[in-house]
Parts: sequence; structure tokens; C-alpha cells
Amino acid sequence: MPKKIITEQSLPIAVGLLHSWQGKLTWELYATKLAKRLKVDRIAKRSLYKHDEIVEVYHQVKARLREQPPAPKSTDSTIEGLRRENEKLQSALKHQTQKVNNLQQAILRLQRNAYLFPGMDTKKLQELLTNPLPDTIN
Repeated sequence: MPKKIITEQSLPIAVGLLHSWQGKLTWELYATKLAKRLKVDRIAKRSLYKHDEIVEVYHQVKARLREQPPAPKSTDSTIEGLRRENEKLQSALKHQTQKVNNLQQAILRLQRNAYLFPGMDTKKLQELLTNPLPDTIN
């Protein structure tokens, strides 16, 4: 059985690498750079495709790079570093905003389906959604 490379611990590293990506972005270049970052020999493209979050962020970054005009080369390395950091943070923010929107849509669908389900107590459902989850689930 092959070793699992992308785990819950390495997923933030993989997504963070995409958010900080500059220049041409292809699956092969990304897999090569991620393999170096994770200190493994290589990562197959199909193993990256198994993770929806990586695929989603990849397409978002690819679109950002496509519509982004080429930045003028600055002689000041501080400005260049700040520009790269700004782009990375904007990309991460856009990704997190999309995740929040997806979760809100899922909650709305859940509420709608529960409302339509006969015998479902909507007050009980609202109470479950507003109260935080317990620390441990038995």
C-alpha cells in the first residue's frame, strides 16, 4: 500500500504553498515544489487531485495569476517582499471566505431540508445550531 503523503498535518503546508505561488503554475511544477517542501521523492498529480481543497485553491490561484498584470520589478527588496506577502494573504483570505460561504450554504440547505422533514422540531434544530458542540462526542 502506498504511503499517504498529503495528510491533515501536511494539507496546510500544501495550501500555503499555493497561496504564496508566484510565476507560472502547473500541476507538475507544484507537485515538484511541494515534494521538496515535504521532503519526499515525488508526488503524483492524481494524489493531489484527491484533495478537494487543494484543487479548489489551485484553480483560484491559477485564475489570480492569469488576471494579475505583471508587477513592475522593484529594486527595493522590502517592497517586493511586502507585495508577495500581500498577494499571499489576499489569496488565503479569498479561500477562507469561499469556505465560509460554502458552509453557510450547507447550513441553509440543512435547515430547509429539516423544515420540510415531517416531525422535525425546528426549535430543537435552531437550538442545536446555535449552541457550541461539546468538547468530546460520546
